[in-house]
Amino acid sequence: MNKLIIAFFLLFAFAACKDEPSTPPTVVLDSMFAEMKNGNIEGMKKHITRTDAALLDAAEKFLTAKDPENVQKIKARLIEKMKEESQNIQYTLKNEKVDGDHATVEAEIVVKDTAAKDGKKVITRTLELVKEGNAWKIPLSKPGNEMFNSMKGNMGARDGGLEEGLEKIQKMNEDTLKMLIKKGAQIVDSMDIKKKTP
Repeated sequence: MNKLIIAFFLLFAFAACKDEPSTPPTVVLDSMFAEMKNGNIEGMKKHITRTDAALLDAAEKFLTAKDPENVQKIKARLIEKMKEESQNIQYTLKNEKVDGDHATVEAEIVVKDTAAKDGKKVITRTLELVKEGNAWKIPLSKPGNEMFNSMKGNMGARDGGLEEGLEKIQKMNEDTLKMLIKKGAQIVDSMDIKKKTP
């Protein structure tokens, strides 16, 4: 009898979870922008596909094993830069369309542009999301989602290729890879010097 009650309870709990509505795609994107503005990479990873998050984690782990100090320096500076640049982003999300496990949301993004007459540039993107389980996630490989590719750094082409990028890094000569990491850290240092110079 106890087993029957437990089985019934588990079945009921599973059904209740499954019927719980997912967070709408527009809300997921809004949360992603908020995490960018806060410089919260771990928070951003919660909004991307499991595959993309796993590949980013694997790449970071692999590179950190080669040169932990410089990899952390590069990561910290890239997060700081992303946070700085995203503070000036204004956006409007509209026209959410859901078709089964795929969704699109139109984004109108206003960024600073010193070359523009009014100092602003308007970018229009169609952002794509896919459903994983009962949650909407952002796939970094979709063409409209390239604005979130700052998470990828230089891994793979701008239109995707995270898996290929990781494979390329893993196959690279270790001395060459260490040299590239060191060079990246030097570039980060020069960015900091330029930032501090009046």
